[in-house]
Amino acid sequence: MSAKKEIEEYKIYGEAQKVKLYKIKHFIFDFGGVLIEKTFVLRNLFDMIEADLNISIPREDNSYIRKIKRILSSGRITTQEFLQKIFEKYYYPFQEKDGALPAKKVNVEYYVELWFDLYSQVTNFSSEMAEIIERLHQADYIVSLMSNTHDIHAKSNFLKGFYDIFDNVFLSNEIGYIKPEMAKYKYVLNKLDTKPKKCIFIDDKIQNLVPARELGIIVIRFESFEKFKKQLNELGVGNISKDLRNKIKKKYKKYKKTKKEYKKAKKEYKKAKKEYLKKKGKAPKRRQEYQRKRIQYRKKKAEYKKQREKKKDELVTKIRVT
Repeated sequence: MSAKKEIEEYKIYGEAQKVKLYKIKHFIFDFGGVLIEKTFVLRNLFDMIEADLNISIPREDNSYIRKIKRILSSGRITTQEFLQKIFEKYYYPFQEKDGALPAKKVNVEYYVELWFDLYSQVTNFSSEMAEIIERLHQADYIVSLMSNTHDIHAKSNFLKGFYDIFDNVFLSNEIGYIKPEMAKYKYVLNKLDTKPKKCIFIDDKIQNLVPARELGIIVIRFESFEKFKKQLNELGVGNISKDLRNKIKKKYKKYKKTKKEYKKAKKEYKKAKKEYLKKKGKAPKRRQEYQRKRIQYRKKKAEYKKQREKKKDELVTKIRVT
């Protein structure tokens, strides 16, 4: 990892994020490593290609492969074109020339189909996470997917119905932006027509959380289902009950109403006190009015303090990126 990346990740590691639950409207999930386990399909495919063609495809710190993988994820090339580039780089230049005969061509389509089959066989949507997403829907939240992927994986996920559970699906190969590019997060916020503070983003990679946090999105680093459940509890939405979001909003409306009534009572009390002190000995009615307003003010103040404490306990929380 580069020093720059380490600094970027350190910026949010252990950071306490203030969360106003009554503002949260969107949950945005990453896919691989969060909703499905990491598959390492490409690594296995390369192993098979090396065995079939008797070649070597360097894996360690291979900048060329990283570059074309990002181009693939952005949708600028297809899976077939990606594999063709691999063969052109690591297979064709090393073939022995046999007189006038043309170089032996690789059946790229065969490996495209093999890649699809390998991925489809090993991907399973987490039933526990699917249940949480369904409960978030019932709680009246909008649940979206924001994933770095490419055509072959997206096709398999679509056919297996993995995307059906989401209100919105933002795939890198379709929109042309890749995490952690800031443009992708801005694109998603624009499409959702929302503000960062209304969103919670869940991803397993710190580098993908950094730009989201810089924009003001609440971020959660996913490491395991058990830890994620604890993080939801820390957030204040561990019990994802039906219509939860509206219940939270009602609590906040009650707090706002109490605060408004308190401010009004305080203003009226100050006015009555001022008038009473102005003509203290000549206005017994003013004295009665002042005392009545004082009692009303103190009552509203006590109610407001009680609601403010409830707000702190139930509507505002903090969560750390760990």
